[in-house]
This record gives sequence, C-alpha cells and structure tokens, in this order.
Amino acid sequence: MMSDTNFSDMAPEKDDNFIRETDSNAGQKAAVGTNAEENLISSKEYEDIRPFYASQYGWCRLFTAQYNGKKVIIKTLKAAFAKDNVRRAALCQEYEATIQLENKYIRRAIDFVTIKGLGDCIIFEYVDGVTLAEHVRVGTITEKQIKSVLLEICDALQHMHQRGVYHCNLMPENILVTSGDMRAKIIDIGMAEMDFSKDRDLMVKEMEFNAPEVIKGEDPDGRSDVFSLGKIMEFIGERNISRKFDSVATHATQFSREQRFDTISELRSAITKGHSVLKIFLVLIVLGALGALAYVYVPKFKAKADQEKEERMRVEFRYEADKIQAETPSLCEKFRLTSLSEPVGVSWTDDSLRYCQQLSPFMANESLRAEAEAILNGQRNAIVSSRQRDFDRLLVSTFRNAQDSLALQMKIDMGEFDDTAALVVARQWHDLAKQNEAGTK
Repeated sequence: MMSDTNFSDMAPEKDDNFIRETDSNAGQKAAVGTNAEENLISSKEYEDIRPFYASQYGWCRLFTAQYNGKKVIIKTLKAAFAKDNVRRAALCQEYEATIQLENKYIRRAIDFVTIKGLGDCIIFEYVDGVTLAEHVRVGTITEKQIKSVLLEICDALQHMHQRGVYHCNLMPENILVTSGDMRAKIIDIGMAEMDFSKDRDLMVKEMEFNAPEVIKGEDPDGRSDVFSLGKIMEFIGERNISRKFDSVATHATQFSREQRFDTISELRSAITKGHSVLKIFLVLIVLGALGALAYVYVPKFKAKADQEKEERMRVEFRYEADKIQAETPSLCEKFRLTSLSEPVGVSWTDDSLRYCQQLSPFMANESLRAEAEAILNGQRNAIVSSRQRDFDRLLVSTFRNAQDSLALQMKIDMGEFDDTAALVVARQWHDLAKQNEAGTK
C-alpha cells in the first residue's frame, strides 16, 4: 500500500534533543520542535502531526499523528538527509522488511507514503510503552516478566527468520514493553541509524549488542540475532534483575557463530528448560577445564571484562547525565519567578527525586556518584540563578514604574540611568520600602 499526502512546507526540525519516550513516560519527556512548526502542518489524511523523537546522531526522526481516529507513528528522514538516496533506500528497505511481518510482538508497519515537507515516510502502529532498557535500568520489571519478554522476543525473531528477515540491530533500546500487560514489541528492524564517527562512546554503546560478523560487514544470519539476544540477557544479569539466564547468554554470545545456538528455537528451549541450560553450562565448564594452563589467563580476562563493564557504565551514565542537563532550560522556565513577593530560593524536591532515580544505577560507583551529585547541585544552582535574574528584571521594571515619593525622589536624583545603575538603586528602594512597611506594622 503506497499513497501520497500533501502538506504545507514545514519549518526545519530542531535536532538538539535526544528523546526516546512514550506517553506513559510523560513526566520525563522533553519537547522536540515548536508549536510554530506544528501549526505549519496540515493534512486531510493525517491529523494532529507532532514531533516525537529526533536522535542527536541518527538520520531519522519520528512524529505522532491521528489516522482514521487512531494514533500512529511517522518515521522519516531528517531534512538534511531527505535527498540522500542511500538513506532513502534504507528507509524503504526497512518498510519492505517490516510490512511482510505479521506478529503481535513486532511493531506493525501500516503504509509507506510521500509527505510534502517530510519526504518518504513509514507509517507504524503506535505502541504505548517504554523500552526494555529503561525498565531494567530503573528496576520496574520483575524476573518473571523478564522471562516472558525474552520468550516473546524469541517468538518474534523466529517469525522474522522464517521469512528471511534478520534484525541486525537488536538491543534493549529497540524493544518496547507495553504499558499494562508488559508485552514485548520489537522496533527499528535493520542496521543502526548512527554516524559513529561523531561520538566514540556512542559507538561503544551501540556496537555492544551487535554480533562480530555484523560489525565486520559480513552477511548476517539467524545466529547474529542469537548473539544480540544473548547480550541483552547479559545486560539484564549485570543489573541484577535476573541472573538465571547467564549460562544461556554465555553460549549465545560466542565469538564464532558456529559455536552459538544454531537457531532462535534452540535458544528459546534453553530459556524454558532449566536442566538443559545446566547441561550446556557444565559442558562449557568441562571444555574450559581441558584448556592447558587456562587458569593462568583467567585473572587477565576478568580484569579486561571489569574494564569493559566500567566503560559501558560510564557511557550509560554520560547518556543519562546529558539528558538531565539538557532539561535545565525547561526547568528554569518551569520555576520562572513571576512576582517580587515570591522567594528566590526554590523547592524542587519532586524533580530532584526523579533525577536521583534516573542516576541511581550509578550511585554504587564512587566517582560517578560524586559527578551525579555535582550535576544535580549544578541544576539547582542554575534554577536559583535564573530566578535571581527574573527577580532583578522584575525589580528594575517595578522601580521604573513606581510613583511613590521615595522612588520619584531617587529617580530625580539619578537623572539619566541605564538598567545596571537602576538595579543598584532599585535594590536600595526595595529594602527601604520593606523597612518602612515593617515599621508601619
């Protein structure tokens, strides 16, 4: 199904935010775009089109819209890549790969359209939920739910592989968990949409879940997705949500694809049958024990693994910290001072607790804890400084417009004066006014 939809020209999108949230996380969402941009969009077929997600380093962006009374997601290229034939082809390939998939655990593609002002667009069903990554980091998913989600991912991947489609970019951020019933929904089928040359830390984070053969540019197969799902199980285990899949993950993430599970079906069986997992683990232990003098290298391997884990944690921390710091301007606007009678100091307990929760997975690391506390203190200081500037601005304006005898005399004594001089005198006037008010009482 292909169709054309005409829009009036859009204003350029703003790409200085990185958001991957749904309506169920409205408390943590930031705006992408402006009301002015939204007002320029009109369509008979798609209504109420709003910017939803724009990756800082990716080449795609998302919008929400109403279509036939239902909410949908529009995925399109950023304006800078709208005429890039390579990326247009990649967008088309994602649609062609997804449209043939009919599985309840895969986000459904509805249409591929050309929209004036946006260009080529994939229309997806809207999924109300948050990513598996967010659930695991915050700890809002149980061990039982994790097992159910993993089995649903296996069912979705098996459906894809039977049709010759391989995800090649499976990671916790590309798995949505629906609100309410906690069901898996796989999204973003295809290679990563990132320019890694701009950010090495981002490359480390994104490549963590990709199979070696995918990174090297070799042709993927089902075992490539087996590797990625194994890495996801490691991700879950490292955050102590569930460690019961560690041995399965070890077998799934072997460097050589010939040493992994041959199919997703085998991996699924290993997840559901604990005794089979134990046998696999014991075989691996026996094979490892046969390696001559292998124990000599274990400390080196462990040190390297700990170092890699530390690097991954720092990348994740920087990602969360950047998101929090990017919200500082909106917080300053939220706590804007509108009256001289309000205190310059501000209580932001609710926001502070929310940010502390976002950074809680990193608090066990002493250096990261210190940096996290510094970020939160800096954010509070920025709000107070912003309120002080608001107070000074309101004070100068009030002094200039004041008609009481004290203000009039001060302005006569000053003669011509700019805002800097006016602020000094306005503060004196304000203090004297408060003293006189206190004396009257």
